[in-house]
Amino acid sequence: MDAAVSAAAGGATRTGLPSGNVAFLFTDIEGSTVRWDRDAPAMTQAVRRHDAIMRTAIAAHDGHVFKTIGDAFCAVFWTIADGVSAVLDAQRTLAQEDFGAVDGIRVRMALHVGTSDERDGDYFGPTLNRVARLLAIGHGQQVLLSTAAAELLALAMPDIALRDMGEHRLKDLTAAEHVFQLLADDLPTEFPKLKSLSVLNNNLPQQLTSLVGRDREITDIRALVDKHRLVTLSGSGGVGKTRCALQAGAEALDGFSDGVWFADLAPLTDASLIANVIAEAFELQEQPDQPMLAALVAHLKHKQTLLIIDNCEHLVHDASKTIDALLRGCPKVSVLATSREALAIHGETLYRMPSLATPGSSRGLTAERALSFGAVALFNGRAGSANPNYRLTDELVPVVCDICRRLDGIPLAIELAAARVKVLSVPSLAQRLDERFKILTGGSRTALPRQQTMRALIDWSYDLLTEREKELFRFISIFSGSFALDAATSVCADKDIDDIEMLDLLTSLVDKSLVQADDTGHDVRYRMLESTRQYAREKLVERGEADAIARRHAEAYVAISEELDRGWDTMPDRDWLARAEPEMENWRAAIAWALGSDGESTIGQRLAVGLCWLEFARVEGRRYVRTGLEKVTDQTPPHLVADLHIAASKLDSLLLSFKSSLSAAQRALDVLEASPDAGLLANAQLCAGRALVCLGRPSEGEPMLQSALTTFRAAGLEKAIANTLFSIGYACALKGDMPSAREVLREAAAIYDRTGAEERLPAVLTLLAEAEFRTGDTQTAVMLATRGLAASRTIKNPMNLMNLLPNLAAYLITLSKYDEARSHAREALVLARDEQAEMTVMFTLQHLAAIAALRDDESLEERSRAAQLIGFVNARLQALDAQREHTEQQEYEAVSAALGARLGAPRFEELVREGALWTPDRAIDEAQAIL
Repeated sequence: MDAAVSAAAGGATRTGLPSGNVAFLFTDIEGSTVRWDRDAPAMTQAVRRHDAIMRTAIAAHDGHVFKTIGDAFCAVFWTIADGVSAVLDAQRTLAQEDFGAVDGIRVRMALHVGTSDERDGDYFGPTLNRVARLLAIGHGQQVLLSTAAAELLALAMPDIALRDMGEHRLKDLTAAEHVFQLLADDLPTEFPKLKSLSVLNNNLPQQLTSLVGRDREITDIRALVDKHRLVTLSGSGGVGKTRCALQAGAEALDGFSDGVWFADLAPLTDASLIANVIAEAFELQEQPDQPMLAALVAHLKHKQTLLIIDNCEHLVHDASKTIDALLRGCPKVSVLATSREALAIHGETLYRMPSLATPGSSRGLTAERALSFGAVALFNGRAGSANPNYRLTDELVPVVCDICRRLDGIPLAIELAAARVKVLSVPSLAQRLDERFKILTGGSRTALPRQQTMRALIDWSYDLLTEREKELFRFISIFSGSFALDAATSVCADKDIDDIEMLDLLTSLVDKSLVQADDTGHDVRYRMLESTRQYAREKLVERGEADAIARRHAEAYVAISEELDRGWDTMPDRDWLARAEPEMENWRAAIAWALGSDGESTIGQRLAVGLCWLEFARVEGRRYVRTGLEKVTDQTPPHLVADLHIAASKLDSLLLSFKSSLSAAQRALDVLEASPDAGLLANAQLCAGRALVCLGRPSEGEPMLQSALTTFRAAGLEKAIANTLFSIGYACALKGDMPSAREVLREAAAIYDRTGAEERLPAVLTLLAEAEFRTGDTQTAVMLATRGLAASRTIKNPMNLMNLLPNLAAYLITLSKYDEARSHAREALVLARDEQAEMTVMFTLQHLAAIAALRDDESLEERSRAAQLIGFVNARLQALDAQREHTEQQEYEAVSAALGARLGAPRFEELVREGALWTPDRAIDEAQAIL
């Protein structure tokens, strides 16, 4: 066994304070603030007893308390065995103590093993940050262990039982930690879910490195976010605005019940898409004839959410308007923005991000003391990562401090410089840095402005690259957001760079901190920080390479979209989307160039066709397709014209514009009559047939669908077969041929299940359930709808949920299972209100009215309210020129008959007239009373 492992497990030689690979214990009292506010004198006595118990248990096992913060203890042990023994003693004694005067005391605890820096009896370093984060996800009386602690405990105390809690992302945003819970027969073992990033609502991206030197800033930002609804972090490029915003958001998660959500505006060039980018965080679907900003406001109107909106500066005017609309329309939403300038919105609180702290003088400064300055600590950490042999000594302190001062404490500049320690000694680094600044400033050695310093650092890093590296550095600035290795290789296709050399060059740029590499779990994606990308783009323009690279970038994304098109039928939906979604920003950039004044229309048209497969960008995709159609000329290939019309038809159908969808499909068929193509013809027939069925003309649509089905079966295109069967099944249902509908839809469901098309399966199950209900088999309808509901929850599709929940409620009402029906209706109402799905709101209100009308134990007041709700629904349906579908019509007739009988026809009609005058908000509020 390794000596360090042996020591931490239980075999340490003990002299002085614990050192080396040691075990750290952090504890605190859950809910102590509330108890202090409620009864401070009683809490004083309770905490005094708590402290005595903790100190006794820690001391009994050779531990050392090196810090207390309020009621929190920070202790260190020579071994994990000592730490666990102290924890068990403490928890058992605390459990036996009478803390009834303060409504009990529950202490959460966390153990982690690692090395740290000890200075004057205190301990510092990433190991302590990790155990603090581990503690934060636990609950009172729960004891959590990191993987390192659990592995050593298994060696030292194999009889101790642990529960594997799985991997959890902690609030430091770095790599996930595999967490374990300590078990003991005489202590509680069941707790709520851990409060980790993996459980709480958020989309905060994982960070490759820990945040260094920003404790005070994060505390300040957190305090501002708690007090103000709009906080803007301003400062120069590279000062760390984004990283601090993300960390502050992670720290604030517990205070926002509906989560913390991140949106990066950096890749955007089209200000009209700001709301779309923010909406992507919530997986919002675009709706016909509704601006995305309006949909976003509706979705967030009742949610307690923190939005982190990053890199607003290049679109500051439009970003300000969007954020202002969100804050005005969503009273529980707060925004933490980053921008190089203020947003200038009423109520904005501006926080200017300072540089990292640097020593004013390094005279007499030891390495230990120097590391208390954020700039030095960051340089030290990044240099150590670049060169494992690097170590900060007292002799190096003046040189490192000088480097940090000359870089104005700007984190990105420090990281760029520290990366050079891989090939340069620290004194050589300082000398070359000094020479570089002399050249840039004409010999002046005065401090440089931050922006000039950043440019100088990137200039210097750029000049140290090989010619091949410089070329790649310029070329990849064309990418928006992140990109994959194969896309970079395509952009550099005429430079004879194969995948192997490309990987070597990218790795070199990553090593020099000029490119970031992110492992997504599916592949490795690369990206540039915005400051670096802007610099590289300027170089690209200066060299006259921008137009040629923009063309190759667009051509590369045509190839990617066409590859995805070919793979759509054979790849599971989840895999296909995982491949497609990360490319969205680059598709936007490519199509903006191609359909712009300096681009090439044919490339843009091909991209627009490819984008129609991305159902999450329906309105945006339709706009691109329409622009592509406007640019059709006599020189445009006929098959591309047909493809554009098919794409327009598909997108119109997704947006429920079935008349437009039919017109577009017919135009495609007209083109294909003169230029036949079997595959395109089948797709055009599918679009036309589906539109006809949805327009209530199933007898006209079914022959087209059957023709398309024959072609798809011959080609073996399973998903296309299933999509066509779905529309045929709908046609059969509309014609009243339920046996045929059932047979066809079951075949479609089997194909979707087999091909991994999870997104489509709930829609089939919804239609199948409805078909079974119409034939009187309500039990089977409930089974199918329940299965569809489970699938919808798995794939987190709100549209499917809004279809299934009300239907399932209706089926359960028919079976007199009113409590279950009420639960589903309650969820449907909240979801439909948030998504502004008015028809779903109407039918859900009717279901709630049905529950009040039909069950025997409802009061006269609730039955009266049910009659008023029916009146409201009647009036709204009439105003919308809409009708009830089969299920809702059956229910309506039963409810009207029941209420007429129980209230008397005159009173029922009077209440219906009253409800017809209600507003939607009044109706929802009244329905809540039934809930």
